[in-house]
Amino acid sequence: MDFWKEWGGLITTVIFTILIVVVGFFATKLLAYLLCKALRRGNVDESLVKFFKRVTYVVCTIIIVISALAELNISTTGIIAGFSAVAAAFALALKDSLSDIASGIVILFTRPFMTGDFIEFDQHKGYVENIDLMHTYIRTYDDTNVVIPNSNITTTKVTNYTQNPEIRVQIFVPIPYEADFDKVKEIIVPIMENTDKVILNIDKYKPVVRLEHYMDSSIEAIARCWCNFKDYWPVYYHLTETIKKELTANGIIIPYNQLDVHIVENKT
Repeated sequence: MDFWKEWGGLITTVIFTILIVVVGFFATKLLAYLLCKALRRGNVDESLVKFFKRVTYVVCTIIIVISALAELNISTTGIIAGFSAVAAAFALALKDSLSDIASGIVILFTRPFMTGDFIEFDQHKGYVENIDLMHTYIRTYDDTNVVIPNSNITTTKVTNYTQNPEIRVQIFVPIPYEADFDKVKEIIVPIMENTDKVILNIDKYKPVVRLEHYMDSSIEAIARCWCNFKDYWPVYYHLTETIKKELTANGIIIPYNQLDVHIVENKT
């Protein structure tokens, strides 16, 4: 009895402190799991899910630590003041990075693009691999990983090619001035219509050939059709190669820059 009177209060306090830490740990994991599950059901970008998960862990950990210290009758006022001073020091030291963090939050919430989208930024084209608070990671077609500060993205034009499932394929075809343009159309349009994965069942996406420019040594036609974004490059390269072969087979040679020199005889 004397032992319990002397040490019972301390033992009880320690037990409750351990319970706070243990229960808080499992409650944090459960809360993070439920939050992530709800966000994924709402079709939220995976990078934003990870962001909320990290925030949940940080906030809950701070609450658990403060609650445990309070249970041990340790004043948390000084600790909170110390944390505030350290946070202010970090904010001052990382002031140049805060704009990246703010931009990352803007990107995650406004969603100009999402993980998996194909974007073009500052002459870089690639798939978005990940978006964190400070950087966006892009994987290009040649498997080069490009890391872009988020503040650069929010202040510069970004082209998102995958917001719409369909994309237009354009092939520029130079042809001789003397060529019959109607014959050129009769050659190219069936090529597009017979190319696998070209969209044909929607009127506004019908393949067309138009005269685009008058050049120095040729006229330039443009062949346009539509396909799903994931099929763009196979369709593009197939059309480029097939159009060249078929025009050559029909006697229409793609011209090149040339200079015609006319010699005039002086009879005087």
